[in-house]
Amino acid sequence: MHLTSNRRLLASTLLGAALACAQDDDSQQDPYAPVYGQCPDGLRVRAASEGLSKPESSWKASRGEKVIPALSSYLTLANIDGFNVQDYIQKLNTTSYPVVGLSVSGGGTQSGVGGLGIWQAFDARNPAAVQAKTGGLTQVLSYITGLSGGGALTVSTLAANDFISIAELRKAINFTVDYTKGKDDNQDQYLQDIFEDMGAKAEQGLPVSVADAFGKFWAVYLPENKTYGNFSDLTAQNTVFSRGEAPMPILALSEVIPGQSPSIQNIMWPGRNATNGFNLTSYEVTPFEFGSWRGGRVQAFMPTMYLGTSMSNGTAQNSSECVMGFDKYTFLQGSTADAFDAWFIDDWYGVPTFAKRELESRQTASNNNITVPPGKEGNGEVELVINTAQNFNQSFNDSLWATYPNPFENMNPAMQNVDNLLLLDGSMAGETNPIRPLIIPERQVDLVIVYEASSDSLMYNWVNGTNLVNSAQSAAQGNIPFPKVPDVNTLITMNMTRQPTFFGCNDTAPTPLVLYLPNSPWSGYINYTYTKSSFTDN
Repeated sequence: MHLTSNRRLLASTLLGAALACAQDDDSQQDPYAPVYGQCPDGLRVRAASEGLSKPESSWKASRGEKVIPALSSYLTLANIDGFNVQDYIQKLNTTSYPVVGLSVSGGGTQSGVGGLGIWQAFDARNPAAVQAKTGGLTQVLSYITGLSGGGALTVSTLAANDFISIAELRKAINFTVDYTKGKDDNQDQYLQDIFEDMGAKAEQGLPVSVADAFGKFWAVYLPENKTYGNFSDLTAQNTVFSRGEAPMPILALSEVIPGQSPSIQNIMWPGRNATNGFNLTSYEVTPFEFGSWRGGRVQAFMPTMYLGTSMSNGTAQNSSECVMGFDKYTFLQGSTADAFDAWFIDDWYGVPTFAKRELESRQTASNNNITVPPGKEGNGEVELVINTAQNFNQSFNDSLWATYPNPFENMNPAMQNVDNLLLLDGSMAGETNPIRPLIIPERQVDLVIVYEASSDSLMYNWVNGTNLVNSAQSAAQGNIPFPKVPDVNTLITMNMTRQPTFFGCNDTAPTPLVLYLPNSPWSGYINYTYTKSSFTDN
């Protein structure tokens, strides 16, 4: 990320412009600002122990209606010797069909663009994929998960663009735009517009942070009519998603907890690097719900449409003040890609916090003071946080996290009087592959396709399997069925980090079959830096 605008100029002008915009009359209300309205009857936080929500269960059945014929077409194309496609398909129905999920790892724009490539490589709308006999798997997907670049670019871009083909996406989106400068290539105006939007949200009494600002960068990959769209809008009647014609998009997030999370020089990060140890909360957000299934300090879900609403013990504190529009695509993109703590710890102190090796030092965060080292103030990421902090009268630390009003406040002792959740890039909990939402038994996923471009190898930004091992360890700690995965050294020496590999072939249900697709120079060297902010059109 390379910001070139003058920080002092921005700090002195943007807040005034933001507040002036936010105080306009309702007819000119900033579209980024959430609104308040009457809560629906029965709004509540539900326990994860209830299983799949009714909306997701209903959607899953409608998805099955589309998956079954798509699977028939794909199996016919695959032409497996001795396999009777018709006999197999006749045994399926909308409550019993193969459930396939695709996981797109973190790794910035490297994983984000690579994930789009996987979508294209499996797409029946791509003649080259059909010729290769891989075309059709995209149409069979029921779930697609992402975090960091895989969430902010692959999953969010596909969802906002109605899951179109990559050929159509390239017509709709200009990938040559530098997301730090915007479509008009005017960085000063671009940043002013971003801070005006944030000011409007703040005027509604809702928290803002660098995740709001960073999330707006990712808007360059959204269609114009979705720039201010909400993730929950996908559930509206007659959308491609609600009709069951596309997989469910899921974004993964982790959290930091003041006074509990470890830190480096007072910069918090979620937890131990070798594995997140199932005690860390893994949050997910779907078009239907936000919450966590197992492990961590909460196992419950809140309707995504009403995120931001002040809740206590599972119900709204004021039934006439439900928040709507908090779940902006861009805010969720900025949330799942918010790895500012990792960037600063790595850049300032030379300690990588992504899943590459153990942190060499740690402490428990005890105060709110973060000192920017001399000479680092001009760094683009640092400037964005400083601008946010100065404009909204926050500390540097307060501005680092995606701040969510806590829908689970007072639901259990761990959430007692916790009014805000501090969320960030899901990679930071040691699992850069967002596999957990796909292996939760309630979803009954049969095949998990794991595309990984996490750059977890210390050299050359390739993959060494650390994150897959971490996911397997975490699943074991949570008693979640998952295939056995060898250690990192074995993965490397057996060449499993350079080619597609199946795990779990000899296991039985409920253990899913896992197809591991590590980023490797199959057809080109795409191990570019995860901070790459624009691309050539080829």
